Parts: sequence; C-alpha cells; structure tokens
Amino acid sequence: MEHKKSKKQTVYRVQALDRALDILDAFSFQRRRMHLSEAVVQTGLKKTTCKRLMANLTHRGYLKWDAQTKQYELGLRLFRLGSVVHSSFSIRKVAISHIEWLRDQTGLTVLLGQCLEDRLVYVDKREGAGMIKISSSIGEQKPPHFGMLGQMLMAGLDAEKIQWLLDNYPLEAFTADSITEPERFRQRLAEIRQNDFAIETGEAHPGIMGLATPIRDVSHKVVAALGVALPFPDYACADQVDRTLDWVRQASENISTELGCH
Repeated sequence: MEHKKSKKQTVYRVQALDRALDILDAFSFQRRRMHLSEAVVQTGLKKTTCKRLMANLTHRGYLKWDAQTKQYELGLRLFRLGSVVHSSFSIRKVAISHIEWLRDQTGLTVLLGQCLEDRLVYVDKREGAGMIKISSSIGEQKPPHFGMLGQMLMAGLDAEKIQWLLDNYPLEAFTADSITEPERFRQRLAEIRQNDFAIETGEAHPGIMGLATPIRDVSHKVVAALGVALPFPDYACADQVDRTLDWVRQASENISTELGCH
C-alpha cells in the first residue's frame, strides 16, 4: 500500500516544474539577486538547464533580468500573486488606517508609493481638506526619482542601482526647481539617507512642499514611502514643518511595525 501511494505521487510530479520552483526558492532576503552561476550552485542544476528555465521564468515575469549587473531578481508577477494570496499582509492594506489617520491629523493630501519595476507607483492616496490637489492617481507611474516619494525610495538603494536608474531614467525638469544635475541629486539622496526623511520644495509641483519618510519590512529594507503634500509657502515656518514631519514619521513607523520591522 505504501509502495502504491509513493508511485502515485511520483507520477504527478513534473520535473521541469520542480526545477523551476527550486530556482525561485533559492532567492531570499539575504540573496535578493543572483548571477546564473550562483543559481547553478544553489540548485545543483546543469548550467544549460538552469539558464533555459530562468529565461522562461523571466519571460513570464516571475524573474527579472538586470542587463547592467548580469543578475536575476524576483519579478513583479510574484509580487502580484503574493498580494492576492497574502492580501492581509499587503503594505496597502496595513497602511490604510494609518494613512487616514495622517490625513485627518494634518488635513493634507497623503500619498503612499513603491518602486515597482524601476518606476515610482502610487499605491494609495487620500485627499486632504485643503485647496491643494495632487493630480497623481492610485496606480499611476512616474520616473523613479520623481518628487518626495521617489527620492525617499531611491535613497534606500545601493550606489550601483542608483547609477543604473539615473542612466536609464535621466533626471527631468518637472519644474524650474527640479534637480537635474546627477551629482547634486546624489548629494540629496545622501542627505535623505542620513536624516531618514525627504523634503523637497516645488521640485515636483510648483507651490507644493513634499515631506516623506520610509516604510520598512521585517528585513529592514525600505519597501515603500509615505508622504504628505504641503502648500508652500503657507507651511514654510519651521514649527509647522517639524510638527507635520513628526506625524508622517509616526505613521510610517507604525506601518513598519505592523510589517514586522522592529
């Protein structure tokens, strides 16, 4: 009886599928990116087999190929599927109550963004009570360096990835105050990294100051950015900016805590 059960399980196993899943399982928080040679070592597959399977996984969006670094990383399709299966743990669902609290506390428009497929994507938004309205909508994509959220997210990346993004998404002048010099932009990112918050004034939208703070997951990686849009110069005084920044920071820290970042 035991033999028959074992035989039946073997019949329904698909070797190619098992191998493809072995490749996906080789990725982890500690191993976010892999060269083909690393994947071969981790899975024990032949190089030709591993390369063929990774090409198929990349074509379907389960993996992403970085031509600059010659490395693979997990693709957006896995993020989408994970969001469906584990919707109760999604950043947006965790963040909703904190976003609404921040909107009610400040009366300002609140934006939640993530870097998905090398683009800034607005994943949630709550309009404030004031006259200032931000045109960006949920699901809208922007260049990765756009505004407070883009700068906050890019500040959490390593130097190699930042350079790649600047090469593939050159800095644009959205307003007369936008930073368009790469070296100056890198200095801005260094300041954001040191301060753990981003402030930009009129660089994305004229007459609007943006304040953003990072949201981190269980691995302490920056996975999203939370920000508010302040009318400028109405909120220009230091006390108002500091008070608003404290509220934004509190909301992002609460979201991070719920995501397992302690």
